[in-house]
Amino acid sequence: MSIMPQVIGVWCRQQGHEVHYVLYGGRSNIVKQIPDNLDLVFISSFTFTAQLAYSISNMLRSKGVVSVLGGPHARCYPEDSCKYFDYVVGLLNKELLLEIISDGIHHHSPGIYLSGKKQPHSIPSVEERWEFIEKGYGYSAVIKLIPMISSFGCPYKCDFCIDSSIPYQQLDIDALKSDFHFILSKVKRPRIGWYDPNFGVRFNTIMNAIEESIPPGRADFIAECNLSTLTESNVRRMRKNGFSCVIPGIESWYNYGKKAGMNGLEGFEKVRQVSAQLNMIQKNIPYVNVNFIMGLDNEQGQEPFELTKRFIDMTPGVYPSFLLFGAFGRASHANLKYQEENRIIPIPFHSHRSTHFTNIKPGNYTWFQFYECVIDLLNYSFSNRALYKRFRMIESGILKWFILSQSVSTGGYGKISFHASILNRLRTDKQFRSFFEQETTEIPVFFRERVKNDLGPQLWSWLPEGALEHDPNIYLKSLSL
Repeated sequence: MSIMPQVIGVWCRQQGHEVHYVLYGGRSNIVKQIPDNLDLVFISSFTFTAQLAYSISNMLRSKGVVSVLGGPHARCYPEDSCKYFDYVVGLLNKELLLEIISDGIHHHSPGIYLSGKKQPHSIPSVEERWEFIEKGYGYSAVIKLIPMISSFGCPYKCDFCIDSSIPYQQLDIDALKSDFHFILSKVKRPRIGWYDPNFGVRFNTIMNAIEESIPPGRADFIAECNLSTLTESNVRRMRKNGFSCVIPGIESWYNYGKKAGMNGLEGFEKVRQVSAQLNMIQKNIPYVNVNFIMGLDNEQGQEPFELTKRFIDMTPGVYPSFLLFGAFGRASHANLKYQEENRIIPIPFHSHRSTHFTNIKPGNYTWFQFYECVIDLLNYSFSNRALYKRFRMIESGILKWFILSQSVSTGGYGKISFHASILNRLRTDKQFRSFFEQETTEIPVFFRERVKNDLGPQLWSWLPEGALEHDPNIYLKSLSL
């Protein structure tokens, strides 16, 4: 549940417009949820939902509705998005929104790309967004989160991250305090999910606001934090104030040491220190989920995978999430390197999901070697032995079963099965392998059928011609125009 669609809804209502807010998580008929008589539609989309967004836009534009695309996909692939939307928006502030509305709501073909120079200085309060938050709060059947954000951008410059190019900006603390008070008036014990790219960069400032506004035991928090923030004193303070889940990123044993507070450390020495720190964190905070990125260019051979196995042994209570390195268009300036080297595979956007695919041809592995290493690591990380040790380290009964269910479904066994099927297809499906080896740009039947099945007959029929394909090097080409 993104925050910016809620912000747009408030801003539009402030201008006297009637607003409808629709959430879609893939479990319902989105077409039936879209009201009639729309003049303008804003669609927020990740890249893996881009083909869905393209179909909806095409359907609504055929009825005279003007469409606007925002979200990560709009920022990553503006050239492609402009083929299927009237407006494509990068960074949006209130002034830019009013500019779009005051344009007279005209159709544009191709669409117009617009972006603010930076994120807005402030956003509407939780009270102003509450109608939209309640809708999302009731939409989730399992983990109900109230989304909040205390900052935009990121002070770190990781070359894989879409937020690294956005200047860090702390939002108004007094406004956050007011939001806390309002939430407590509505929900007995809320679970608040922080949407900051890196929560707690100004740690004392935000924790002071929490402590001044929320009594101990009245709220639970989930946040994505850097290891450099998660010192022992900070972690104890977070525990005292209800933080039940933190998600730090390790990414690699050879790089990104600054955000981990470990400049200059790499290899096993980094494994040893990161493991010790995460064991400390896990003793204080019930659920710790760490992210690894596989397939980075600074890795080669068996060593990075073997180091991660050692980490799994040394840090049994931490839940590992494994992502495949991918290049998402303009998300990072570093993506130009892969385009210059002609290593980007034009996988349909629907499969641009780092949990399942990489669209970068590995620099130091064959496809077979890479997937064999990935599958071997996953088998080790979710073996009966690893699961037993992880299960024993978790104190909460609810968390024990949540982690077990994740491990034996999509997060563990399911991911192993999926990657094994891709490796088998690389070995046995000539068209599929030729596509990954860049011998052809023809979209394999496998990807076409995935999109067709997931969209369903109605939205598949509205997918614009050519919308399965995209130019993987358009960012590089645009710089030479």
